[in-house]
Parts: sequence; structure tokens; C-alpha cells
Amino acid sequence: MRDSGTGEGGSYNGSQEQGTAEELGQSFQEEHISLTFQIPAQELKSAMQVSRSSGAAFWKHSLYRGPDGRKIKVHYCRNKEDSETVAQHFLNQDILGFDLEWKPSYAAKEKSKETLVDPPVLTEKAIKEAVSLIQLASEDRIALFHIALHKGGTIDELVAPTLKKIMESPDISKAGVAVGGDATRLRTFLGIQCQGLFELSHLYRLVKFSEKAPRQVNKRLVSLAQQVGECLYLPLHKGDVRSSDWSKVLNWDQTVYAASDAGKAQETQSYAA
Repeated sequence: MRDSGTGEGGSYNGSQEQGTAEELGQSFQEEHISLTFQIPAQELKSAMQVSRSSGAAFWKHSLYRGPDGRKIKVHYCRNKEDSETVAQHFLNQDILGFDLEWKPSYAAKEKSKETLVDPPVLTEKAIKEAVSLIQLASEDRIALFHIALHKGGTIDELVAPTLKKIMESPDISKAGVAVGGDATRLRTFLGIQCQGLFELSHLYRLVKFSEKAPRQVNKRLVSLAQQVGECLYLPLHKGDVRSSDWSKVLNWDQTVYAASDAGKAQETQSYAA
């Protein structure tokens, strides 16, 4: 649930502060990584040529193919046991796409300050509405950890140990847009102390502006839709699904959207890095 509130006017970590290209990119070195999973050239060409009124015109994870035509595998985990098993597939990864989804009505409460209790009351309902779904993606697989459907109401009952280990590992980069806010949400409601977070807006600005417009290298967010459109050549579909109820069992459209959300973060980082 990202594109709303993450355009050029937003910022991560609550800061509008600008930094120089040197400050923000001191350790940045351009290196292009050849990915095993790619959109076949003819598929990409066809998608770029069809009308925007067709669903075939938009970026989605299902377009990618790996060796021998393999598709990206999607795991939908509705209980803690499955989440634990699936999370182990991601332990040896260097970089993952990362995103969260939550119940829209909870976001509305946050904006109206109804839930701003310090510390928040961690009822089962509050936790599952505030962090309904956690998405992680590697190059060849995507996991949807549906926390809202896990049995129990305490943090120990809801969070798979390996998932927590991944999110807290400084050695596994988790890339996304507005990841600072997601980290705060995970810390507040699930007790996860995130490390290794990678803000894609930062990388996008370094790659695009560091040479010709260094003043544009700052901490302001750039929507994932804009980044995908420029880096991966296809637009994102902006439908009503992103504001649907993520605390319930996912339908097909939600599954595709959630899987693509994490997948596009991983692909965008790999393209630009």
C-alpha cells in the first residue's frame, strides 16, 4: 500500500532535509547486475505497444521468466507454521523487495489521531489491522505473510521466528519506498527492530540526478509507480485494490497486487544498483 502519500512531496524518516550527492552517495558505485529472471523481449515489446485500457499494458511479476521458462513462485502464508517454513527460503538472500499492507480503516484512524496512544494498546484487532500483510520478494520467489489470518493475538503467536530474523538482519537488505514508516509500524505493533532497510527513492535520485542535477539528490520520496515506469519500462496499474481490506482472505486481484508490490521493489533495486 504505497503510492498514496509517497510521491515527490513525501519524505522518509519524517524529514524534508536535503543532502548533497556527495553526502548521500559517498559509497555509491554504479554496478549493473544481470538478473536470471527477465521479461522476455517479445513480451515486453507487446506490453509496451498495447493500449493502456488493456491489463496487458501494465507491469506485473507474472511477466518474468527464468531458466527453462520458470515463473516466479508465489507463497501465500495464512498461518505462522507456513510462514516459518517459507521464510527460510529468504535467509541467504542479499537483497529483498519489501512492503506492508494494512486495513484502510486503520490508516484513517491514524490520520485522525484516534490511535495515537503512547504506547499503543496492542490488542489482537489493533495488531492485525495495523500490520495485515508482510511481503518479501527475491528474484525467483515472493512470499505473502498474512499476519491478520495467523491464529492468536500476541506477538509471539503471530510472528514466525525466521521472518523476524530476516527483518532484523543487517546483512539482508530490504528495499522499498517509505521503508522508514514501515519499520516504525513493525516495531510498534510486532516488536520487530528492522535493520538493513534500503530506501529506493534514495537510489533512484542518486542514479538519475547525481551527475547532472545534484541538488535533486535529497531525501524526498519518489513513488514506486514513477520508479517502475522509468526503470522497468511499463506503467503500474492503479486500481481500487490497493485500498481494499487486507485483513481478510485475499482474493485473486489482491494476491496479484501484493505479490507485484514486493516484486517490483526487488526488480527496481536490482535494475538501478
